[in-house]
Amino acid sequence: MLTLRDATVHYDGAPRPALNRVSLEIHKGSWTALVGPNGSGKSTLLAALAGLLPLGGGTIERIGPVRVALLQQDADNQLVATSVQHELALSVPIDVPANDAQERIAAAVDRFHLHEFLHRNPHQLSGGEKQRVACATVWLEEPDVLLLDEPLAFLDRDGRDVVVDLVRAANSVGTAVVWATPGDDVHLARTVVSLDKGIIVPNPEIELASSIAEPRRSRRARGDVIVKARATGFSYGERTILQSIDLEIARGECTGILGPNGAGKTTLLLLLGGALRPMSGTVTTHLREQGVLYLPQSPERMFFAETVREEILFGLRRSRSQPKRDAAALEAVARASLDAAGLEAAAVIDRSPFELSVGEMRRVAFAIAQALAPELLLLDETSTSLDDAGRHALHRLVDARVDAGAAGVVASHDRAHLDPFCDRILELEAGRIAPV
Repeated sequence: MLTLRDATVHYDGAPRPALNRVSLEIHKGSWTALVGPNGSGKSTLLAALAGLLPLGGGTIERIGPVRVALLQQDADNQLVATSVQHELALSVPIDVPANDAQERIAAAVDRFHLHEFLHRNPHQLSGGEKQRVACATVWLEEPDVLLLDEPLAFLDRDGRDVVVDLVRAANSVGTAVVWATPGDDVHLARTVVSLDKGIIVPNPEIELASSIAEPRRSRRARGDVIVKARATGFSYGERTILQSIDLEIARGECTGILGPNGAGKTTLLLLLGGALRPMSGTVTTHLREQGVLYLPQSPERMFFAETVREEILFGLRRSRSQPKRDAAALEAVARASLDAAGLEAAAVIDRSPFELSVGEMRRVAFAIAQALAPELLLLDETSTSLDDAGRHALHRLVDARVDAGAAGVVASHDRAHLDPFCDRILELEAGRIAPV
């Protein structure tokens, strides 16, 4: 159906090709897993198969008319309409009769549990809800080849089951599947292709991300309370998100917030950080000078500078809590923070952050947090799309800040992401919070 021959892609400013003479054949009914560390070229390979990237070398061949659908790694890049209902309508191929199109849209709404979102802006949904909408859009295209870039990212257990079942059903009737994965769902595929530094690695040894078990660290001693919520509630219009939240966040500890997609985890973090004001109850803070840093579900959306260096230096130059430093000292801090985040400073500091992989962009966000050394660190589903080295970098960041007397709050739908570095885990469901 699709064949890449010696495909090469090179991004301007990158030290090496993102793909280097990659050859791959995709056959009807096949299921191929793409594995490899962050920055290995998985997303680039999917984009090349979809025909979205011009090849700097090599060819792509199609046998007959082949309909290809690509699910991108960041759902926000997939969604273009102002309502979920309009998004779904735009995703049905134009050659489908109107009556059939309406039936298929209704089926997508049922399958992906989208009834309550139809009239909402997709960009205002939670990360997991956006992912469900994005998955529905590619399913509606009825492709011959389904290209999926970490489709289970941000999804809770129920959402993951829905997506896996539907991909299996499509594959069973001949749809070819190419599925980029950090490793925890590689068992679903029949063929595994491993990438590293833009080339295919023969005979890969696959280490499943879900099999990496880290011991949960011993509970740290709590310090002074830094944030206190009392009978706190919040609503978006008529939708009540949080109600009667009582919570204390103390120095010297990391608190995990566990909950399914749409439970209100992001809203709670924004309330704790002061970006939202409670509609009932109170949130009080006792901060010194270092302030709060919030890393959203897609922290790369904070980026705006032309280079990674400028992304890190922007906050350092303006921080009131940071000592005054000359240019050489600031450069040293930027490079040290990148090294702490598991990135080779010399390889990325002069590059545009937007040319990096999603996992690498997340590590740049960790480097910013490392450099700014906030007093309260709020992390929203930031384990998503990280390889093993990236997860360890995240854990080191949190441990370093908490051990230095700061407080950390980490939200996730997956308890396995919280266990290794959280001192306690609280569950958020139906707008209320309770110990797990």
